[in-house]
Amino acid sequence: MPAAGDARGWLDVVEATLVARALSRPVPPTSLTPAQALAARAAVAAKFLAVGTPRTLGLVGAGELAPLIVAAQCAYAAPRELRVFEALPVEAARTANRVDGRVVSLAEACACDIVVACGRASVRREWVRGGTLVTALDAEVALDPALLAIAHVYGDAAPPGVRLIASLGAVAAGLVDGRTLDEITVLLAD
Repeated sequence: MPAAGDARGWLDVVEATLVARALSRPVPPTSLTPAQALAARAAVAAKFLAVGTPRTLGLVGAGELAPLIVAAQCAYAAPRELRVFEALPVEAARTANRVDGRVVSLAEACACDIVVACGRASVRREWVRGGTLVTALDAEVALDPALLAIAHVYGDAAPPGVRLIASLGAVAAGLVDGRTLDEITVLLAD
């Protein structure tokens, strides 16, 4: 698994890129892989949109990306507990072993301070508690319409009927406030 120190550089690059875009400035060049950039984006979201001291991190469908996500999250904060859900039990055990996490049900993985979901995962409203940040890393993640209806949703684009607060770049640039209380926040990262 990559070191949190290495991942800190990814966060800095991604945050600078988001801020530059939000302020309509030239985007700095980057040598990050797409996987590093995606993991760093989830961690930048945690920096601005998660509760002050996130204690639990739920990985839903993260698979091969899980070590990068954990490294990036640990560059921002050190969750005490990592919960892993994969659709296939063998993959769940493999992923949990790679990140020193615990295999749990989908509902338990969604009952965390930060939830990072990828692929064909579904996140239901009743599994997400107040104060949670849910980051959907791609468009395949199915977010319950009831969750989107009550959440503060951030991103560059949203499905029809979903109101966006702002882009993550606008929050990182200080143009818009991020989390304020114990609201549920959602980042649509794709």
